Amino acid sequence: MTEPNAPLPVIVQGLGPMGLRIAEAALADPFVELVGAVEIRPEVAGRPLSDLVGGAPAIAIRGSVAEARADSGASAGILLHCTGSHLDRVFPQLEEALRQQLHVVSTCEELTFAEGRHPEIAADLDRLATGAERTVVAAGVNPGFLMDALPASLASISHSIRSVSVRRVQDPSRRRIPFQQKVGMGLSSAEWEERRSAGGFGHVGLQESAWLLASALGWELVDWQHEMVPCRGERGEPVTGTLETLRGSTSDGRSIRLHFEANAAVDEEHDEIVVDGTPLLRLRFEGGVFGDDATAAAVLRAARVIPNARRGLLTVLDLPLR
Repeated sequence: MTEPNAPLPVIVQGLGPMGLRIAEAALADPFVELVGAVEIRPEVAGRPLSDLVGGAPAIAIRGSVAEARADSGASAGILLHCTGSHLDRVFPQLEEALRQQLHVVSTCEELTFAEGRHPEIAADLDRLATGAERTVVAAGVNPGFLMDALPASLASISHSIRSVSVRRVQDPSRRRIPFQQKVGMGLSSAEWEERRSAGGFGHVGLQESAWLLASALGWELVDWQHEMVPCRGERGEPVTGTLETLRGSTSDGRSIRLHFEANAAVDEEHDEIVVDGTPLLRLRFEGGVFGDDATAAAVLRAARVIPNARRGLLTVLDLPLR
């Protein structure tokens, strides 16, 4: 059992660009101790973590959570899980973590509001986590904060709300390569259309943000409008990114509007929330919030408070503030 005030032991699973950033941030966080790392790529598994993360402890990267858990010697701990966006694909990994008696903080976007897209998996995870007396939650900046938790918190000081609108405009050229690929940066128009038709393209989590925000407001959204279009440069130049918009309305006309634009040609990055209620509230981050660093911070903050959270499958709205 972890001693009171001792750092919480954490294992990072998934050593892509985001997982490595989370590992680096964990090393600088006095409230957690990085005790394990998991990656299935054969060119990485077995190597010391210090090969990939400067200043990391002398621990070997393992191919499974069970191996990393055994190496750590910790009787309890938290898995910082960052291997994929789609819940049905990563569910076996979450199941294994619970079998290893680990809490889970995941960057999986579809886990942010799992019951919306995967109600059966959500029910299974809640049952497994409750039975293991552990907690599973997804954390991140988007979804997980800027388009859902933060506007939900802002809305708590306004009443008679008619709409909540969130605009997130960013330059993907400053982000990691997988994110650039996810929003189609650099593709031709024909390639962008082909990728969209194939599915699994664009920002994952916009619908989850709308569900989570609606849940916080106590609204039932019955009418949905979703659009995704390419951001185009000059004629003949590659696509510069993707614009997605989502609008959900209640039966009496209240609405949530989400605007997500990842566009290398934007003049000014920003994030803006408008709560149209009494009083009218507007919050704007000039220059935008850099998503990779913010996601690492959100994951670690969730890890710090998870021992004080209730057991089962949660959303970020269920986590204590401290």
